[in-house]
Amino acid sequence: MSPASLRPASPRLDPASREEIRYFHPGPSYVLEDVRSAMTRPVVAHRSGEFMALYRSLADRLPAVLRTSGEVYLATGSATLMMESAVISTVDRRILCLTNGAFSERWLEICRALGKEATPLAVPWGEAIDPDRVRQMVRDSPGGPFDAVTVVHCETSTGVLNPVAEIARAVREESAALVLVDAVSSLGGAAVETEAWGLDLVVGGVHKALAMPPGLVLVTFSERLVRAAERLPHRGYYTDLLRYRDKHRSGGTITTPAVSLVYALDRQLDRVLAEGMEPRWRRHLALRQRTLEWAQARGLALAPRSHPSPTVTCLRSPAGRCGSAMVERAAARGFVLGAGYGAWKQDTFRIGHMGEVQPADLNRLLRALEE
Repeated sequence: MSPASLRPASPRLDPASREEIRYFHPGPSYVLEDVRSAMTRPVVAHRSGEFMALYRSLADRLPAVLRTSGEVYLATGSATLMMESAVISTVDRRILCLTNGAFSERWLEICRALGKEATPLAVPWGEAIDPDRVRQMVRDSPGGPFDAVTVVHCETSTGVLNPVAEIARAVREESAALVLVDAVSSLGGAAVETEAWGLDLVVGGVHKALAMPPGLVLVTFSERLVRAAERLPHRGYYTDLLRYRDKHRSGGTITTPAVSLVYALDRQLDRVLAEGMEPRWRRHLALRQRTLEWAQARGLALAPRSHPSPTVTCLRSPAGRCGSAMVERAAARGFVLGAGYGAWKQDTFRIGHMGEVQPADLNRLLRALEE
């Protein structure tokens, strides 16, 4: 099999040619058929010339998605793997975890499970992290300086988009702590400026706004992080970020990757870059605005108090109904929504307007919900 056989013709990009999307779960998001079909191509060895040519092609294109001039590495697994890897590879003792929902709290749990001295800066669910509070915390911490700060960009459980650029600026101005960012449900649907914002690590999911099947993780990190990792003697094997870097530079992954998912990423990445990152961000903002206007006109309360995400909207359930009832009613009309999550499971429901969702798709859903 030649390298060219692993790079099929570019997908048709006319939205009118796409299948109708009726799946509005907050992740995994809907995967278009040409991306699903890409996974049916014959599997090749991951150290073969054919696969390495494909890998190099991905390596050339992925930095544009994460907005970095650095390298972007590919891991097989869930984003939780890279969240744990970031802590193992960089944190000697102390870490500050910014929490305002279920997934930011997960990072805190990871840090504590690894035996780190993890300090939470917690705000109530539905609120965004205040950069000024972060500034004060890293400047005046009584236990000494933090090795790193964790933050979730889009908190999927509540639909809050944290102001990561301002948070990172506060951390960098007041300390030498690394800024570790979970961009799982924002990458591809909201502005993520790795280099311009001074982020030391960005973990990106492919199964949310990038509209891929789950199972691959994208990660990029700074030279500051590399220097911190080099000081730690025990970084594990599958969790060693520097091992990912070294294998990437030799043209591949540290172990056998999910080859079929790499085919799907190759196909979908063509679509994402053809649309362009800024237009893609604008489309997601327009979907958010349409959803918010629809909800306001019908007396539905937005669950977040501020900073609503452009990829997922979390709404309070109508009076007298629980979130699961809304999901069931939508399902009866052929649409998939997300129920509330964690502490908000009973009181909210979520609309995932991310990935390849177009305005016409969203309008069909909103009309069905009116019923």
